[in-house]
Amino acid sequence: MPDEAELFRDHNFEAVKAAAAQLSSERAVAPPSAIHPMLALAIEKGLGVDGIERLVALAEREADRNAAREFMDAMAAFQAECPPIRKTSEAEIVTKSGARFAYSYAELDEIARTIRPLLHKHGLMYAWDSALEQGGMRVTCSVAHVGGHRVSASFTAPLDPEARMSAPQRSAASLTYGRRQSLIQALGLTTTDPDTDAARENEKITPDEVLVIEALLEKRPDGARAALLKHLRIGAMEEMDASTFKWAKRELERKIAADGQ
Repeated sequence: MPDEAELFRDHNFEAVKAAAAQLSSERAVAPPSAIHPMLALAIEKGLGVDGIERLVALAEREADRNAAREFMDAMAAFQAECPPIRKTSEAEIVTKSGARFAYSYAELDEIARTIRPLLHKHGLMYAWDSALEQGGMRVTCSVAHVGGHRVSASFTAPLDPEARMSAPQRSAASLTYGRRQSLIQALGLTTTDPDTDAARENEKITPDEVLVIEALLEKRPDGARAALLKHLRIGAMEEMDASTFKWAKRELERKIAADGQ
């Protein structure tokens, strides 16, 4: 920052005022700060264009910090109020061996219905951008606050060449999946299954649940199956407790998603 003598040295007042007006118009609405009275005083005293630019840059940096704080406050309030989103839809997967299993998930429109009123309440909104990459669709979700700050999260959804659908349908399916996953990441959402664990606490998993775990393990590197059995201290998947199944499924899905990025 220039010293006081430099700030208030004689300059062409009209030229300075015009330059300040042009610079200030780039940020039409800025949060109040201690910098703005200084800027007004500098204009009044005839500060040079370079000095005005430095003051405006300082004001913008302070406004950016304020916007980031406002964004975090809004996100904290949103997450405190947003309930877990129920997985009300089901899909079926056919494994390479021909086995079939169903899994539940939260539809994108179900997520949107839950979060939109709360996002609006706290001045938040979201939008997506996407791009085709080799073997997948990369989707980026940006969450922005009315104060101007934003954050983004990306997810790459694979394009399954063996799916029984046309190329546009495969792209659309991957886009929807990528939008759902990137939105969940960007907002820190929680999706939940119906709570049936308590009733099955001491039971072993069902044959269908064994197939679910085995199918997920097919998508993991060699050795993942043995590592999971060792971690759970069991000799076979059929020995897994029902109360452990949800954790194992969630961890495998998370690692598969990470592998795809």
